[in-house]
Amino acid sequence: MDFAPRQSLLLHTDLNQPVPQSDIDALRAAVDRTREELTVFMSLKRIQDIEKDSGWSLMQRRLADLYAVAMGRALRNRSRVSVDIIPLDFCAYSTDDMAAFRSNPVLVADNGNELAAEISAAIECTPRPQQRSSSRSELPWISYPHVAVGGTFDHLHVGHKILLTATALAATRRIVCGISADALLENKKHKEFLEPYRKRELNVLLFLRKIRRDIIVELVPISDPYGPTATDSTIEALVVSQETLGGSSALNVRRQENGLAPMELMPVDLITAGDKGDDQDHDDHASVSSGNSILKISSTAIRAEMAERQLQQDRQM
Repeated sequence: MDFAPRQSLLLHTDLNQPVPQSDIDALRAAVDRTREELTVFMSLKRIQDIEKDSGWSLMQRRLADLYAVAMGRALRNRSRVSVDIIPLDFCAYSTDDMAAFRSNPVLVADNGNELAAEISAAIECTPRPQQRSSSRSELPWISYPHVAVGGTFDHLHVGHKILLTATALAATRRIVCGISADALLENKKHKEFLEPYRKRELNVLLFLRKIRRDIIVELVPISDPYGPTATDSTIEALVVSQETLGGSSALNVRRQENGLAPMELMPVDLITAGDKGDDQDHDDHASVSSGNSILKISSTAIRAEMAERQLQQDRQM
């Protein structure tokens, strides 16, 4: 088996159908062969057949399905490989953008056949994404020009990635992402292993730019529960996890008090909360639910693992 630090996988998928076993096998094989970073380009079949009323939930389900398969395989392998899933039809990559992946081996899963090829060849066998002006009619789900999302985004994990990807796919012009300022995190468990604001900000920016090239990304430090949603009249929608949906209504109350129109709340219902202590915010500890599989994700657990490793190292000194 050939291993590489970075690899790419190209999947042609139909949101109206379950994930085929050939795609599952190809994704598992790609995780097995990648040591550091796996980029999955997901090209959608029959986009024109996706109903706007169901497209949002179908895309969430497919992202969760694929991330759950990749996470499960990585856990089985005790691997630390990072996996990013990019909806190829909406990322607005140019051929020059794709050049960065040409040096990486790419696995192409199509009709059950797995072929090794260079990324330049993979581009030839899928529709090339072009730089284009986004509009609501182009997306197979309801979308808005200005969409907001918020969180701590510490040690960026799969739950964060699904939330951010959903936000990128819901926006046609601009994303406003509120990120918890360091001062808000004083009561976190293992706070000494929290990433500083600038690192969390950079990780969010790099991920969002990897998901889409054709929208504005505005990152804002937040020091209260409302952030820019309380004062920015241009924000039309807010992407939230199902767990935070109830509390998000308070944001619209504050907007109304400030004379602003309410935001449409767009829940990502495949991210669910795990067991939380009083010091944990909602994006800090979550699970990805896919079919019969629920994989727990936790920034707190990541920090706890780092603390345990540090303790073991101290004991050996």
